[in-house]
Amino acid sequence: MPDSYPALRDRLAALDVIGRARPFGGRGDAGRDGVAFEIRRTVRSVREILGRERPHAADEGALFLDTETTGLAGGTGTTPFLIGLAYIEHREVVVEQYFLRRLSGEPAMLEAVRERLEEAGALVTFNGRRFDWPILEARAIISRMRLAAPQEHHDLMSIARRLWYRPLGTYRLSVIERQALGIERGDDIDSAEIPGMYLEYLRSGDGGLIEPIFAHNRSDIVSLIHLRRRARRWIEDGEDPPPPIDWEGLGVLRLAACNEAGAEAALRRALAVEDDPGVRWRTARRLARIFRRSSRWEELLRLWEHDVGGRGAWRVAALIETAKVYQRRIKHPDRAVAALREASSIVEWMLLRDEPNANAWDGEIRSRLARLRARVIAP
Repeated sequence: MPDSYPALRDRLAALDVIGRARPFGGRGDAGRDGVAFEIRRTVRSVREILGRERPHAADEGALFLDTETTGLAGGTGTTPFLIGLAYIEHREVVVEQYFLRRLSGEPAMLEAVRERLEEAGALVTFNGRRFDWPILEARAIISRMRLAAPQEHHDLMSIARRLWYRPLGTYRLSVIERQALGIERGDDIDSAEIPGMYLEYLRSGDGGLIEPIFAHNRSDIVSLIHLRRRARRWIEDGEDPPPPIDWEGLGVLRLAACNEAGAEAALRRALAVEDDPGVRWRTARRLARIFRRSSRWEELLRLWEHDVGGRGAWRVAALIETAKVYQRRIKHPDRAVAALREASSIVEWMLLRDEPNANAWDGEIRSRLARLRARVIAP
């Protein structure tokens, strides 16, 4: 984001609310007692953050946002007392943290944040669609102002859910950092403690209580930059991520990014490692759509005949799909009939055991056999 806010900077400097630039982790001056909110700027080189990697071109105009609030449930009464923003400029990562030293400074703080947001090409958050952005919008309305919705809002939580929820059992950013990104924060506070720490700061005025909150917020924002860059490599560029990973989820994300070759590779990996028949079935259906679009009928047939596997109802479903390929694409109605008869024999056992959906399977198979019988079996 270009540093193009001289008028705003002049006004804030006159109010003595802009903190000087400082290295990450440094403690700054608390400011004068009369200041209702302050802005801390910390600057670090891109190389320190990303190593040898370069930021993606789209990230040059993006604004990374994370808030700390007086409550974790959201709602109109929740106040964002620390709004962290980060952007990449001239090979540097700039973090600006807007801190509410007194609740009376909220309108002025939101006005300053609004001007930043209006210049952003895209907004990047983690759970920002459901939490951060609705809270900022609600508080702006209370302050008699309007925040324009960002042109693009990339909520990385949806990516995290696809990639890590099943293998990790969670998609919390702190867990993803440690287990998937290899980032260790060291000493850090739990997010649940932050509202209480801030309220105690308001009561006591003890500046030492808020320094860990600043550090936590900076770590969250830097993690967004890491996650955004690596997700692009894995989804758009087709690079395989390290384990643990949900290969089916990666395939879905690659399909959404129009990376069909990468999606196929990820979905094939999912079939190779997944044991859950439901996941295998979902994965096979996604692969089947890829094969149909490119008229790869032999591969589609092999998928249903051999790759999906499964027993009972899963096997019946695969045999019905096999029959469809033989009938409609490869034009072997006799083999389609053979697949349906095999499926029918499985359904007979399902009927005897009164399994769910057995009657529906039986009706579908009988209907398909009736349509095919005239072509295959002589009168």
